[in-house]
Amino acid sequence: MSFLRNIILVVALVFICTIFYWAIFIPKEEVSQKIYQTIKEQEKRADLSFKQVTFEENAGGIKYWQLVAETAMINNDQGIASLKNAQGTFFKGGKPSLRFRSPAALWNMKAKEIYLDRPIGYDIVLEGKISRIISALKNQPLSIFNLPEIYKNGPGYWFQAKNLSWKLQDQELQCTGGIVLNKGEVTGRADKLSGDVALETVQLEGNATLTIKPLLGSPATVEAAAFEIQSLTNTILARGNPRIKWENAMITANEVKYFQPGKQFHLSGNVQLSFQEIQAAGAGAVYSVFPQQFILSGKAWARQGDNNLSGDRIVVYLKEKKISLAGRSRVVITEEEIKK
Repeated sequence: MSFLRNIILVVALVFICTIFYWAIFIPKEEVSQKIYQTIKEQEKRADLSFKQVTFEENAGGIKYWQLVAETAMINNDQGIASLKNAQGTFFKGGKPSLRFRSPAALWNMKAKEIYLDRPIGYDIVLEGKISRIISALKNQPLSIFNLPEIYKNGPGYWFQAKNLSWKLQDQELQCTGGIVLNKGEVTGRADKLSGDVALETVQLEGNATLTIKPLLGSPATVEAAAFEIQSLTNTILARGNPRIKWENAMITANEVKYFQPGKQFHLSGNVQLSFQEIQAAGAGAVYSVFPQQFILSGKAWARQGDNNLSGDRIVVYLKEKKISLAGRSRVVITEEEIKK
């Protein structure tokens, strides 16, 4: 019985390991595969076919998108339209916002969903410049999104994606698999991107990281469960165990915000810094990317070697590896320091 029980246990473990291996390593069906497989099936069972056709989505008197395709096929039973060589526009607040071009697309009329293969999208303000941008593009293994460094103070956003989807239910764009987002000195990477059709609020999730590269000095890297890029306020929020790395320094806090105009991180809630022989903590902090200056506040304290400092504000100069006090403070100096 014991031998049989062991065999059953081994078989169960192998089965579980196989499931985990499949879940992690076996590639899932991508949006592009779904689109072209549907187009192939539609060619055999389509009820209607069109050339140079226009579709659009309206609900409650609001226009959400318009799409023009070179050819289209519709299956009435499934409620699916497959399109080739499509161009279109997404609307926000009834006004055109995002233009896009895609070699193939699907429109699920019943679920009110759109799927785009390898789309190129751009802010409507770039209409006169997009041809030059497209001519300079190269094939990319990743989906690249480019946002202006400061909102309304740049040429507008544009992207080259592997896939893109939109659902009326949440009115959000989604892109999956290998995301890179560029916004001035900020570069974000993630497995998934979602946002409104004007890309004014964008979420990055799944192995999400953010790198801030100043003109001078070492870059800072932020890791978190998710990031929210708020273009209207030029702010980036890090959510879910955020931590900042600068060279071999580690900074953690309950909440981390990056304000792009001032190139500053604002941290709050159990802020802690560990950098070589420097340990410091406080209720809040401001970290300037350049000149790598870290100011702790709210019952702040710091320790460097055998020396301990506490006060209203403590400044840590990461580049110089020094600490200093500001405001009301208390300094504890070791006996060895007095003898020097």
